[in-house]
Amino acid sequence: MASLKRVTHKNGRVVYRIVICLGYDGQGNKLVKNLTYSVNQSATPRQQEREALKYAMDMEDKLKYGSVTDCRKLSFEEFARQWLENVRNNLTYGTYVGYEQLLRKGILPYFKAYRIANVRTADVEAFYRTLADEYSAGTIKRYANVLNCIFSTARRWSLIESNPCQGAIKPKGKQEKRELRYFTPAQALTFLKSLDGLPTQYRIFYMLSIFCGFRKGEVLALKWEDIDFERQEISITKSIGKTEAGFDYKEPKNEASVRRTPFPDSILPLLEEYRREYDLLKERMGDRWQGRDNLFIRRDGGLMGHSAVYQHFVKHLRRYNGWVAEHPEEARKAGLELLPVIPLHGLRHSCATLLNHLDVSIVDISKYLGHANCSTTMNIYAHSFEAQKRAAGNKLNDFLHMNLQT
Repeated sequence: MASLKRVTHKNGRVVYRIVICLGYDGQGNKLVKNLTYSVNQSATPRQQEREALKYAMDMEDKLKYGSVTDCRKLSFEEFARQWLENVRNNLTYGTYVGYEQLLRKGILPYFKAYRIANVRTADVEAFYRTLADEYSAGTIKRYANVLNCIFSTARRWSLIESNPCQGAIKPKGKQEKRELRYFTPAQALTFLKSLDGLPTQYRIFYMLSIFCGFRKGEVLALKWEDIDFERQEISITKSIGKTEAGFDYKEPKNEASVRRTPFPDSILPLLEEYRREYDLLKERMGDRWQGRDNLFIRRDGGLMGHSAVYQHFVKHLRRYNGWVAEHPEEARKAGLELLPVIPLHGLRHSCATLLNHLDVSIVDISKYLGHANCSTTMNIYAHSFEAQKRAAGNKLNDFLHMNLQT
C-alpha cells in the first residue's frame, strides 16, 4: 500500500509526498515510485487527505496493473505474490512471515492453477474443507483472513467483480481445547516467595511481569531511561521481537501498548539495588562492556537473549516444585505449596486475574495491559472472569429480593 506524507510549504501550499512500493528486485532491493500531488487548497485537511489517498490508490493500480489488458488472464499466484509484497511495509516482520507461510504452505498449492477472476465461493469453501481435518478453527480463520484480504484488494482494484470469500462458510475444524494457564492470586504470592535467592534481574523480570502485566518483549526492551524512580512508573514504548535482523527492538504491538504503568512500592528497593549492581558490573567490565543501557543483560552487558528468561523460568519452577515435594513438612511450615508449571506469558495472565480478583474494572484492566480495546480483554479472560460475573449476578439477585419483597 502506498504511504502518504502531508507537507506544508512556507507559502501555505499543501502537497502530499507519495511513495508506492512496486515490489523487490532479484537482490531483494525495494522498488519504489515517488510522487508529489498538489491537493485542493480550499478543502479541509480531511478532504485533502482523502483526495490524496484516492490519487495514490489510482496511481498504484496503474503502475502495477496498467499493463494487464485482460484481467481474466492474471493468475491467482501472480496476484497473491504481488499483494504480499504490496502490504509488506504495513506489517510487522513476524506478521509478514506468517502470511508468507500461509500462502506457501496452503493457499498457493491449492489455487496455483486458478486465474484470479475464475475463483468462486464454492472453490473457497472447498479449500476450507481441505483444512478441516488437520487444522483448528483458529488456524482456518487465519487462512481465511489472508485469502479474504487478497480478494478484497483484487475487488478494490477492479480486477474481479466480487469477492468470493464473502459468504463462504468455514468448517469447524479440529476441536482445540485452549485453557489459559496462570497463577491464582494465592499461587502468585507463593511464587513471589519462591524468588528469594534468585539473581536480582530475574526477580525484577518476574515481578514486573506479574505485577505490571508486561509482555515478555516489552520487559526485555526496557532501558533505564524508561524507569521513573520518583513517580514509580515504567514507560512502555518499544518491544523486542522477530525482525529481519533477528530478534531486535521493534514497535509495540499496537497504539494502546504505548503506556505508562505504575509499579508497586515493593519493587522500588529491588530496582535500586539492581541499579547499583548494574553500575558496578559495568565499571568492572570496562572496554568489554557491550551494554546500551538495556535493563536485562548478558554477562557482558549485551541484550539478554530472547529465550534465556523462559528457560530460567521453567528451570526455577521445576527446582522449586522438586524441593517442595522432597521437603513437605518444611514447605508446609513456610506456607509453600506446589505450583502449576505455566508458560512465561502466564505471568501476564496472572496479573489480569489478580486485578480482576481485586475488583478492578475491565476497562482499567484493558488499559493496564495495553490491549487495543476491552473486547480483547474479555475474549481472552472470559473464563477466568466467570467467578466475578457470578458474584455480580448474586449481588443483583440480592438487590431484587430485598426491594421486591411484598
